[in-house]
Amino acid sequence: MTADLTAATGVPTATEPGDATAATEPGSATNAAEPGSATNAAPDRSVPPDALGDRIRALRHDRGLTQRQLAEPRYTRAFLAAIESGIRIPTEQALRHIAERLDVDPDDLRYGRPPGIAETLTTALVDGRRRLFQGAVDAAAQAATEAYELADRYALPELRCRAVYLSGEVALHRGETATAVAEFDRALELLPPGRPELRAALVSRQAYCRFYSGESMPAVALLEDELRAVRAEPVTDPDAEVRLLTMLMYVFLELDWRNRARQLEREALPLLPRVCNPEWVARFYSTAAQLRQVGSELVHSEQMLDRAARLYTELGLTRQIGICHWARGFVLRRVGRPVDAAVEFERARTLLREVGAIQDYAGATLEMAEARRLAGAQTEAAELASEAARICRSSHHVEGMAEADRLLGRLAAARGDTTDGERLFRRAANRYDRAGMTAELMVTCRELGELLLAANRTDEAMAVFRRGLLMAERLP
Repeated sequence: MTADLTAATGVPTATEPGDATAATEPGSATNAAEPGSATNAAPDRSVPPDALGDRIRALRHDRGLTQRQLAEPRYTRAFLAAIESGIRIPTEQALRHIAERLDVDPDDLRYGRPPGIAETLTTALVDGRRRLFQGAVDAAAQAATEAYELADRYALPELRCRAVYLSGEVALHRGETATAVAEFDRALELLPPGRPELRAALVSRQAYCRFYSGESMPAVALLEDELRAVRAEPVTDPDAEVRLLTMLMYVFLELDWRNRARQLEREALPLLPRVCNPEWVARFYSTAAQLRQVGSELVHSEQMLDRAARLYTELGLTRQIGICHWARGFVLRRVGRPVDAAVEFERARTLLREVGAIQDYAGATLEMAEARRLAGAQTEAAELASEAARICRSSHHVEGMAEADRLLGRLAAARGDTTDGERLFRRAANRYDRAGMTAELMVTCRELGELLLAANRTDEAMAVFRRGLLMAERLP
């Protein structure tokens, strides 16, 4: 890349006979008139004129052209000399003429872009994303920083946005949610118009961070508003629509709104053949597979997860392959196969730990803990839940903290520790309530009420049951 930059911006030491580099020749300086300049567009003053002039001169020499050959027939040699010396700033029309004669893109000439820099940065960002999800987190962060600096230098707004997007993904991968939110917000501010699929991806990550931090209803509102906006366009972008539908499916699944999630799945299915990004297709299948939570649907769930895993393997996204194992365990546990589920959760934990996906590792660990509890391994379940709880606290994952509390409360109740069980159940209930997770709050109230009934604390148990019943009224 350094060699390309030198070739594109270097200033030649040799000069062509008759080249004007100062305003000494009559008609070559500020008095040099450009034909039609009074009606031309205003000059672009965002680039220093001397730098632009140097680039034009270097490229002209490289192509073996005289000033007259480059300028004519539309412009004079004196006018071009004034541009090359930095005295004149070409209008957009003049710049297009010069760029066409030099066989370069006008913006590449304007900003001194090395040949193929946009393609190089695009490849670097795609590779950086892949390396992030393969565990090379520091390398991905460096790729994002370097890509941003070059995209900013060469005025490539979409690539600048994508570089910040990658920085947000790095932060989220590390469990640094607040930093991730700030980066996704900044990326949206940098997003140029006309890229609905990139905007949908960024909004989806914003919504995920909100949900992760306990703001489930704002996350839903954000996604639904964006989905309406995408669908209101004259031509709907299928990548954008499927990305948003999939994120909403995920949130609805977490909220236990499965009927609404299945409706979104039906809306997304006809769009899949038109989706260009295979990662979005894989994400859809890995999410939709988890809606199948009865034994009769297990084969279909397996097929969807196999398809997602194949796509992720082709893309080299190891973290997402780990999430497919997590999703398979999620389904197996809910169809009554906790031992088989634990095998999948352990595979997920191994991959997610290897790539450093902290919060995903914690989530799979919580699922593993519940599977082991159901299989009777109480001590192991407690150790796993405690490990996950520590990670969730450090990354401020409200739902994860609530789930860990409830699981540890179940274990305390099973060993007859009413005091600790009550404390943990109440804290879990309050966290679920704050996160707007009504279905989980209802389950927690029921379990807490049963614990209090077993301790002959009937009035307190009834109050807890009433709280759960009131929550049922909120369910969609």
